[in-house]
Amino acid sequence: MASNEVVSGQSTFKRPLLFLSKRKNRTYIMPSRFGVAFGAMALILFFLAVGYANNLIYIFVFFLISVAVTGMLLTNKNMDVVRVEGMESPELFAGEEGLVRLDLENSSDITAWEVEAVFARSQEVTTKVSLAPKSYESLSLKFKPTHRGYVSLPRVTLQSAYPFGLLRAWKYAFFEEKILVFPQRKGDVEFPVDSVSGEGVRLAGLFRDHRAFQSADPLSRIDWRASARRQELLVKNYEEPEKPALHFSWDQTAHLEDDESRISQLCLWIDQAAKRGYAYSLKLGSQELGKNSGVSHRNECLKALALLRVGSLT
Repeated sequence: MASNEVVSGQSTFKRPLLFLSKRKNRTYIMPSRFGVAFGAMALILFFLAVGYANNLIYIFVFFLISVAVTGMLLTNKNMDVVRVEGMESPELFAGEEGLVRLDLENSSDITAWEVEAVFARSQEVTTKVSLAPKSYESLSLKFKPTHRGYVSLPRVTLQSAYPFGLLRAWKYAFFEEKILVFPQRKGDVEFPVDSVSGEGVRLAGLFRDHRAFQSADPLSRIDWRASARRQELLVKNYEEPEKPALHFSWDQTAHLEDDESRISQLCLWIDQAAKRGYAYSLKLGSQELGKNSGVSHRNECLKALALLRVGSLT
């Protein structure tokens, strides 16, 4: 794209989007709950060793400390080699849970094990992935936007407790660009009665050719004149009926209570028309998107609804 605009839809996001902020990519590390319990146990054993002057307990305490130090180094290194290469999302609708895909890169010569991700203020983490040396992997996070238009993604936390689970290392990923969220799909799934365009329903069921009669064919399909000429029963074949073109406009939703409900209804109609294979147009005040079909036309109409300012219609 010519600009930095990030648009949700199947026709975009063909490559990873590099819009991470320039904040330092620091790795943080803290004990996990299991690590705190492990440290408390080691401390209790140390006091026992001091109180009873027991060399065997001393050896065991030093062993536990060495495990903790080794785990700290490995956990930090395991997370330090991972970075977010980009983000992409097929499409997101307001009020509906969608997926945001993170593309991760491991440019080091070691494997990064059991990496997972979570959005800020969310408790739902992704499945764990391991990144081989010099490789890329992807993680999918669930995201439920609350409103349409351009939305900023929450901060993403990458984390891992490999190898012992004693410590948790993490780093943050910030996205400066915003993504476009389509309106909520809500309302009546049936098209309005005046949605058929002025040209009306095109001729459907045009004659194509003849074929031999079969026992399952209805008698009304028999072409008796052609059968008399050919001395055999022939059945008419017809073309598939063409679907009428639809027209949607802001005025068709005047019966709804508020502006967001009207936008959601138009969004649902357009989504349903695209799924059913109709050609359709959309008129929003002075803005009109001509009759067309396909993914790009659908996304263009949904984008117009996502960015619609109702005040501009009057």
